[in-house]
Amino acid sequence: MNNKTTIILSLALLLATSCKEKQEEKDIIVPTPEEQTEKKETLEMKETRQNYTETWNGKKYTISIVRSPDHSLPLTYDEMQNEYYDNIITVRIQREDGSDLLNKTYRKSDFKDYTSGSGMEKTGALLGIVYDAIEGNNLSFAASVGSPDPNSDEYIPLRLTVSPSGSVKISLDTKMDVTGDDILDDEGV
Repeated sequence: MNNKTTIILSLALLLATSCKEKQEEKDIIVPTPEEQTEKKETLEMKETRQNYTETWNGKKYTISIVRSPDHSLPLTYDEMQNEYYDNIITVRIQREDGSDLLNKTYRKSDFKDYTSGSGMEKTGALLGIVYDAIEGNNLSFAASVGSPDPNSDEYIPLRLTVSPSGSVKISLDTKMDVTGDDILDDEGV
C-alpha cells in the first residue's frame, strides 16, 4: 500500500468514527417521568370542649368533655379516602369537693366490641361523646364512631352509662331520638 492510500484510509476511518460519535451524541435518552401525585394534607376535626353542671342524686357534679385530635393514633379515612387524624375524648365528672368520680380518656379502640365488622374499626374516627341526661340512677352519654367527614351521616350510635360509683357501661344506642316534630315536612305539615 502506498502512502497516499494509507492516508486516505486513515482519514476515512477517522471520519467514519467521528461521524458515528457525533451521531451518538445527538441521541438524547430521557427517562420516562414518574407520575407525581400530590400528597394531600392530613385533616383533623377541631378540638371541642363541653362543660355541664348537674344535680344528681342530691349532689352537684361538674361534667367536662374534651375532644382532641391525636397524631399518634392510626389515621382514619372518609368516603373520598381523605386522611384524618383520629380523636381522643376525655370525660371528667367531678364531685362538689373537686374529687373525680370519673376521669377517663377514650379512644376508638374502647368501642371495638361495637364497631367490629362495620368497617368503622379501621376507617372511622371517634367522633364525639356528649352528656345526654339522668336516666334512673345513672348519667347517660351519647357517643359515636364514624366517618370523620363533618358532612357525612355514617356513624355507629353508642351509649355510655355512668353509675353513682363511677363505673361505666358501654352499649349500642338503639333508641331513636325522633319526636313527632322531627317528622314534619318543611312547611310544618
